[in-house]
Amino acid sequence: MKPKLTVDGHNQLQTRLSKLRDEKTDARERIRTARKFCDFREDVTYAEAVDHYEQIETDILEIERVLDDAVIIESEQSKIVTFGNKVVIREVGEDETENYRIVGEAEANIENGTISISSPLGRSLLGAKVGQIVPIESPAGPIEFEVLKIEA
Repeated sequence: MKPKLTVDGHNQLQTRLSKLRDEKTDARERIRTARKFCDFREDVTYAEAVDHYEQIETDILEIERVLDDAVIIESEQSKIVTFGNKVVIREVGEDETENYRIVGEAEANIENGTISISSPLGRSLLGAKVGQIVPIESPAGPIEFEVLKIEA
């Protein structure tokens, strides 16, 4: 199954890829510098530089794979929650509202207000209408959320 991305998510991954490529150049230079002054069997600085470089390379390959395979979906105004929509919800019995954009796994980041369509909350919200109560199974037990607003 091809990963789904919003236009914003695609742009964010492109920006992240560019930054990683710059970091990769810097990391390669750290390895060269560490190599000049180390005993490879014992030098922690060299080992850390190599590990950091390898992690950057892994991240680059993963982002490139996602970008190459992704289907980009533009969010549209809808009467039901669909991929890419921003949803305003409130836990039943609570006053505080929560805002989330429903996105693919590659761009989901709860701290940025994005949740995956494959998360329990994301799955439950898909297809919901304004005013609808959606149940979510959580480790602490069932929770109900009311859909207050759907935006493109």
